Amino acid sequence: MTETADVIVIGAGVIGLSTAYHLAGKNKNLRIVILEKEKFHGAGSTAQCTGGIRHQFTNPFNIQLTQISYPYFIRFAAEMQYPIYFRRRGYLFVTSRERRWAILKEMHNQMERLAVPAELPAPEEIAARHPFIRTGDLLGGSYCPLDAYADPYGVMEGYFKQCRRLGVEVFYSTEAGAVIVQNGAVKGVQAGREEIHAPVVINATGPHLHLVARSAGLDIPAAPYRRQVYVCAPMPDIPPDIPLIVDLDTGFYIHAEKNGILLLGGTDRNSAPGLETAVDRSRLTDFIEAATARIPVLEEAQITRVYAGIRSLTPDGLGILGETQIKGFYCAGGFGGNGFMHAPAIGLITACLVLGEKPPLDPAPLSPNRFNNTSLAENALF
Repeated sequence: MTETADVIVIGAGVIGLSTAYHLAGKNKNLRIVILEKEKFHGAGSTAQCTGGIRHQFTNPFNIQLTQISYPYFIRFAAEMQYPIYFRRRGYLFVTSRERRWAILKEMHNQMERLAVPAELPAPEEIAARHPFIRTGDLLGGSYCPLDAYADPYGVMEGYFKQCRRLGVEVFYSTEAGAVIVQNGAVKGVQAGREEIHAPVVINATGPHLHLVARSAGLDIPAAPYRRQVYVCAPMPDIPPDIPLIVDLDTGFYIHAEKNGILLLGGTDRNSAPGLETAVDRSRLTDFIEAATARIPVLEEAQITRVYAGIRSLTPDGLGILGETQIKGFYCAGGFGGNGFMHAPAIGLITACLVLGEKPPLDPAPLSPNRFNNTSLAENALF
């Protein structure tokens, strides 16, 4: 027997759950079904993300996505009845290169135009605030005090809890074998030996976005890339309330969890595309060199664990959000590691598009149909 639904969401990660939550909140009469190939929700990219929330982007559209999402994170624990340990510690980007310093200054101008508070601290100011950072070669940095962290697991569970309260159904261990298309419109999804029919299907499968789109006959240029995270024990010389610090010259970043444990990474931006999540030990040397060059005290760090996650990147560095050439088939992904922080905005905008409402931000720059003979060029700086 073929099942029917009003909306099928493929993927029970944070973007899929946010989308289902916003849809169900806007129209309680919809039958919304989420298909998840794993045995539990959030087992994919969401489980591996580090929880950063920032306003500092070179593309103003990403800044606006954060501005929409940010109030949701502030209210999340109270409204969604689940703790997310939201903490406002800021992001600090630093560079020693003229080109990147010019980009930081232009980004600062964009943030001012969008009424986002930010600073351009000189190397001496950075050294005074964070004496563990080597600043002798720096030209300066960019700091936004609103930038924050939240617990990805808590956000995912909060969305899941409210989705279930609103009647959203989640089918686990159910892989979407193919998106069914008929006469240019989506008909449903092949799920195992069964078909589930629906006039709306939303592809929120993270690093598998392009593969699910391909099953519908579409070529979406979103490629999955592995990113490794190094987990280190707390260190007395690195305070637990540091901002998330990013060295733009190497990609190296460091931030502290609520228990003082350090998460480090960012030095593998030149990796080849693929879905393999095995740790690549050959990258350890480059990571250690970048980490200790900017923060010498990390020579004494104790690495307790290394894990890898997958992020989906597009040729222009922006995510993919909207209805495809196939009527009723939507894509929401390719946000290059920013899917967690923008999940509230992505879910809200997608729900508005599906229901024919005006979204809080015109998502035209994110249209899945914007790619025409586009080669994989260098993405926006960050």
